[in-house]
Amino acid sequence: MAKRPKNFTWIGFTAEQVKQLDFLDFIGNNGWARNSQTDALMPGILQEFADEGIGIERIKQAMAAIGYERAALHELDRWESKRTTGRFGK
Repeated sequence: MAKRPKNFTWIGFTAEQVKQLDFLDFIGNNGWARNSQTDALMPGILQEFADEGIGIERIKQAMAAIGYERAALHELDRWESKRTTGRFGK
């Protein structure tokens, strides 16, 4: 889990994308570990970003900027695998 600094502003994202990043941060409270909540939400959230031309690396950079560490960011890669292949990555 990361704690976003007070007055943090997502730079380079639209208002709608900021809402998506905020929600992604909210459900990342467990480092995006696989559970029923993330299983239901993550592929769709990542697809919304992909539809807007935002790749997983940019998402990971945004999450790293607020304090998510390597293990949590790896979970995002695993969810991206689920979105793109239908299988949860390793």
